[in-house]
Amino acid sequence: MSGPTVTLVTGGAGFIGSHLVDRLIARGDRVRVLDSFVVGRRANLQHHSD
Repeated sequence: MSGPTVTLVTGGAGFIGSHLVDRLIARGDRVRVLDSFVVGRRANLQHHSD
């Protein structure tokens, strides 16, 4: 039995990473984000509250 793919996106709060997160969620993946927020912005991920 297989469920949704779980994907880890490093740098997920940056410009490219946040767009990748959007695409992965749209295709049904479960996504985990790891980001230091040195360059990335929390605002890039706020529409994904979970």
